[in-house]
Amino acid sequence: MNQSLNVTPAMPTDALPAIAPSLCVEHLCLQLAGRDILSDISFTLPETGIISLVGPSGAGKSTLLRCLNRLHEQWQGSITLADQNIQHDDADALRRKIGLIGQKPAVFPCSIGDNLVFGLNRQQRKQTTSAQIQTALMQAALWTEVEQRLHEPAAHLSLGQQQRLCLARALILKPSILLLDEPTSALDPRSRDIIEQSMLSLSQSMPLLWVSHDLEQAQRISSHIIFICDGKLIEQADADSFFRHPKRIESREFLRWSVCDC
Repeated sequence: MNQSLNVTPAMPTDALPAIAPSLCVEHLCLQLAGRDILSDISFTLPETGIISLVGPSGAGKSTLLRCLNRLHEQWQGSITLADQNIQHDDADALRRKIGLIGQKPAVFPCSIGDNLVFGLNRQQRKQTTSAQIQTALMQAALWTEVEQRLHEPAAHLSLGQQQRLCLARALILKPSILLLDEPTSALDPRSRDIIEQSMLSLSQSMPLLWVSHDLEQAQRISSHIIFICDGKLIEQADADSFFRHPKRIESREFLRWSVCDC
């Protein structure tokens, strides 16, 4: 089959309660075409849990994810993973540690099995066991649906199954963190629920930073919330506090109207 600068950001009192500094962002700024896209973003992810990144359209949520795994390189500030500056890592190696799952599944024109191990190098593919393949597919809640179909084209899978295959492809690399950019927005309710339950289980052992425009989903799945608007971090808190007692007027407006004037 075919796959340093130490930072301890100064955090506001309502910051995410990190157990260990798995991912630290300090004073992140990004300009594109002379326009400020992200301005002075600082946060530390907790060691486990689903952290929902919410905000109005155009707030910079997806752009932030692309900075975190270096699809955007021209940012200023500091991003560290396990106390190591991510710019000191090879970009491909970094993306194995910080996996990114997009809104639309991207499967390759090959078999389900070959898609799964696509990100592994030749030596890793030779060493990959059937148990490792099964584990990755089980983590993505896909194993029972494809265990007898690994040699079939991945294009034969449904959209929801393809999205779960993309998750399994990221998980077989054993990432430290998963970034999810609205991974369920194009899926039917059943596929959405399967992915949510799978990610809730996975979040017990690693952090997942999940962009969602669905506030009901964010409230349902999140342990913590990061709210950004107009490229600025407005509020970060545990999910229950954010939805019940938001501290910022911008947050209250957003929760009430799904828009804000930042």
